[in-house]
Amino acid sequence: MNSGRKLCRRAVAMMLLAGGWLGAHAQKLMNDTNLYPVYQALDTSTNAISMLHLGDSHVQAGTYPDAVRKVLQDQFGYAGRGFVFPYNLAGTNGPDGYKWSSNVRWNGERMVDRNQAEWPGPGGIMLSRELAPATVQFTSDSAIDWLRVWYKGNDVPEVAGGSVFEGSKDAPEREVRIKADSGMTAMAIRFPGISRFYGAVDERNAKGITYSAIGINGAQFQQYNLFDGGVAGAAGMLTKPLLVIFSLGTNEAFGAITAVQLKTEMEKTVTAVREYAPDAKFLFTTPPSGMMKKRSVPYRPKGSKRTKYRTKFIAVPQAATVRQAIIEFCREEGHAYWDLFGEMRADSRYTRAWSHDHVHFNAYGYRLQGEQLGKAILQGYRNWQQTIRKN
Repeated sequence: MNSGRKLCRRAVAMMLLAGGWLGAHAQKLMNDTNLYPVYQALDTSTNAISMLHLGDSHVQAGTYPDAVRKVLQDQFGYAGRGFVFPYNLAGTNGPDGYKWSSNVRWNGERMVDRNQAEWPGPGGIMLSRELAPATVQFTSDSAIDWLRVWYKGNDVPEVAGGSVFEGSKDAPEREVRIKADSGMTAMAIRFPGISRFYGAVDERNAKGITYSAIGINGAQFQQYNLFDGGVAGAAGMLTKPLLVIFSLGTNEAFGAITAVQLKTEMEKTVTAVREYAPDAKFLFTTPPSGMMKKRSVPYRPKGSKRTKYRTKFIAVPQAATVRQAIIEFCREEGHAYWDLFGEMRADSRYTRAWSHDHVHFNAYGYRLQGEQLGKAILQGYRNWQQTIRKN
């Protein structure tokens, strides 16, 4: 009798364990009916489909969006890396896979800097200097096809081994499209006079996905809404996305923003992008759970008259508030969302995904969440296919 009970308990435990494993590793988009036009395009379009991933430091580092990009481009085809910016020339970190160099020194200015008086460009960051000749070189780990460049300066640049076509002259930027010769992986762009460099878009005339990732350390929705939405709007103008992914909320969770304030800022960002990309559909991700912040705790060692301080990590309870506000906004406005907060609580693999500050992730952690988000989008597409076949 006892043996039978033990076997029964063991069987139930194994079932629960198996169920927990499946739940922890299942990727699912919520409220994704608004993404059906995106799924339709992925299913039938013979042209490149543009996707834009806007975020904060999690996105700027590159590993997270690169993992999403790989999952989707492996399935639907490679149509370009998308937005590429010389973060290294601006004195900050950036993605792997490409690099920029220049024959002159530049200043880096970001939308999160204090007393930002000038529009920082579609990527929320720009290179600035006095108007003068300059050369920038773009080097990629894959062949370059087309490069669309935004800048402020005099005349059209020159490129060895490429053809330059002038685009927009609308203030405050100019646009040129550069066609690279076959097989080129490096491109030197010589400007007769330039004062601002806003970045470029690496794209191909091919079926597949062009996946642009734009992230700024410390960014919140409100920074993308600066200059009357001129940052988020320009990102939409530059990339013309069909799908926009927002991965923000971490920095809001460290502040005192209310749910009402957050929803207002989210709506402003959506409106700004829609002005230039009216067909865009939106997918929001919730911030990570388990974030910690440092606090200095004073103490006095026994027998000592001097006060010392030790670092103590405490949880960020506001993260749950931000998560709930994002979910409510998506349900109210009909946008899709992916609940990273909930995924992390259900998946034990995230216990080894944090970096030392317990706010950011290590490379493993960023790849994990990027692969999960990519697979969630892919699963949404497959579910849509099944729905279409049934009807």
